[in-house]
Amino acid sequence: MTEHLCGVVVHPGKPRSAAAVAALRRATRQRGWPEPIVLETSAGSPGAEQVADLLGRGVDRLVAIGGDGTVRDVAAALSLAGHTADRVALGVIPTGTANLWARTIGVHGSLDLAADVAVDGSARDCDLAWVTLTRADGSTQTLDVAVVAGVGMDAEAFAATRERSKEQLGWAAYFAALLRRAAGAPIAFAARLDSRPTTRVSARTVLIGNCRVLPLGLPLMPSASMTDGRLDVLVVSPRSVLGWVGVGVGVLSGRRGGWTGMRTHRARHVVLELDEPTAVHVDGDPVGEAVRLELGVSPAAVLVRGPAGAAPLDEHLHRLLADPARDLGELADALHRGRRWSSDHAREHLVRDAFLSLRGADLTRFKSLLSSGSDHRDLEHLVFDVVDDEGARQDILDHIAAEAAGIDVPDLHVLSDIDDTLRCALHDDRYPRGTVYPGVIALYRALDAGHSGDPERPGDLTFVTARPMDPAGLIEQHTRRGLRELGLPPHAVLSGTFDGLRNHDSMAGAKIENFERFRRLMPETHVVFIGDSGQGDVEVGRRMIASDPDAVRLVLIHDVVSLPDEKRAALRSEGIVIVDTPVGGAIEAYAAGLVSAAGLASVVDAAQRDVTRIAWESPEQEKATTALLERDLDSARAAYPRQS
Repeated sequence: MTEHLCGVVVHPGKPRSAAAVAALRRATRQRGWPEPIVLETSAGSPGAEQVADLLGRGVDRLVAIGGDGTVRDVAAALSLAGHTADRVALGVIPTGTANLWARTIGVHGSLDLAADVAVDGSARDCDLAWVTLTRADGSTQTLDVAVVAGVGMDAEAFAATRERSKEQLGWAAYFAALLRRAAGAPIAFAARLDSRPTTRVSARTVLIGNCRVLPLGLPLMPSASMTDGRLDVLVVSPRSVLGWVGVGVGVLSGRRGGWTGMRTHRARHVVLELDEPTAVHVDGDPVGEAVRLELGVSPAAVLVRGPAGAAPLDEHLHRLLADPARDLGELADALHRGRRWSSDHAREHLVRDAFLSLRGADLTRFKSLLSSGSDHRDLEHLVFDVVDDEGARQDILDHIAAEAAGIDVPDLHVLSDIDDTLRCALHDDRYPRGTVYPGVIALYRALDAGHSGDPERPGDLTFVTARPMDPAGLIEQHTRRGLRELGLPPHAVLSGTFDGLRNHDSMAGAKIENFERFRRLMPETHVVFIGDSGQGDVEVGRRMIASDPDAVRLVLIHDVVSLPDEKRAALRSEGIVIVDTPVGGAIEAYAAGLVSAAGLASVVDAAQRDVTRIAWESPEQEKATTALLERDLDSARAAYPRQS
């Protein structure tokens, strides 16, 4: 009998959590497995640290015990655990109030039954989602979404429901709060789904996610699926108080449209621009007000144990390859789900055939979709890790090179370092440690949008780091989690090796190896490299220019060691531009025709806003640093025509 070590992350404040842990222990004893390792969450540590701890101890079964918030934090942490996420599946024993995740994947019944499924159920890939909130002051925050995010009336109800009421009334406490808000004013917003035209909408509430059912089995989003790479968007807009009768009947019957006051849509990418700051919730947890929501889906983000398995993946992929009108996003989703294909040559050839079936701009977009996923299962992983067959890999790379030769207008791709480039980390004493540089997120967004101002293309930003991809993926998990919280556009991460951490030369070597691998995968793109002056990035930029001078449009180096003017001038003569702030970088990118005037203006506005939030270590530090920033802000304002 095979023994499995089970790790448990439990929310101790839920009334049924102790009984759920006992049920899990019974399930492992019945199977002759070792005693599970149980770690409790806390307000300051809601799950991610516990997951890292358990995976570090070698657990091969992971169980979350708690409500939807606990499940979200555990699932999100597991999804970022590198290769470990490909073999450790998540089981869930629901002990929360609504337990929407468990209901959606079909886990219900007694705690003993749920425990059996959690440790021994059928493993299948499930999607997660993310939402980037923009506050009224312009700040952004990116959060994981397990089941559903909502804006409007339902978020107001969640914010008004007290913990004591939930303990006493359960899910009925939410419904009581909703009923009290039925007659409120609608919210007005502009909505864009995928690349469809923007529309104006007035609604009482909007829900986005994969929440199929409510408590009592009431259908909320009947078509929603956690395995299809899509989000369902439910717009609830009754025209009167009486219209809520139609909403109620629609919920009970599962009908949508017409007299029900409910409309549903499906999309991978959703943007809502709200007319006024409006309450938002994520999986039932209030997260404050926002004026903009951007949501996307992370296909096959986590393996989940449930009562039934999924349809064979290779059959689905065969059908997609046979369909000349196939959707590129669906094809990319299918390959994201290929967790264990490297041991099956027939499936490796399916991966090859998927690439060889695409040409020109379709192939470029397909690669960008693969690279814009939320974890390590990206384009690089698929071609260089999943495909072990050297012949199949070379077929893919040869096809990519041949198709790149036919691209007339290259896209722009940003490669960036992280430490002392995105945020203050090692050598820069001008800012408090950990500060995200003022305006840098806006700079990435401006470069990602390009001079055309079209931000729709995914995957145009990649972080190239010497940080290693360890066998469990925990270091890259930490890196990705830190990046996702900053409100960045879709991006990939190219990690290094432990050997690359020896010194600055080895770190530069690790980054240039990543660059060379990137160029083999995306030879049709032009490149901007952004680094810093403290960790060998000058040499990285120099070697990038030497290896591919036609492709490298700009090398920006953030100076963190006070290079003298003569050194800066010498480097500029080589094509390496030294800047002191992200605003200075935006000025150079604007001069090179790589960002629009609106993009430069957005960096200026963001830098002015961001600098006001910095908790300076001393008045001297603030004075010296803001002087540099003000100098660049003045230059930027003079460089573009401000709209009246």
